[in-house]
Amino acid sequence: MYGGTKWFVRDFMEVLRMESALEGTNISTATLYPAAINTELLTTITDPSSREQMEGLYETYGIAPERIADVVAFAMDLLDDTTVNEFTVGPANQPW
Repeated sequence: MYGGTKWFVRDFMEVLRMESALEGTNISTATLYPAAINTELLTTITDPSSREQMEGLYETYGIAPERIADVVAFAMDLLDDTTVNEFTVGPANQPW
């Protein structure tokens, strides 16, 4: 489900971008794919084994949520004649 949902959102945003361009609206769209971002997400995991695995991942690779805010600010600051369609944001030390 996760992969299918992600691809649906990607395709939906691309179609929205193309239709907006065809209508001449200059509406920019951007899809943001964040990796391990240090948020309260881990507190919502109820399975102890899964939570332990995720805590290890986040301890090693988690980055500050401010990095996502920086990317959003960058996208919003672009001039009306420019768009960046996708951002994949994650830690520089993660081999993905």
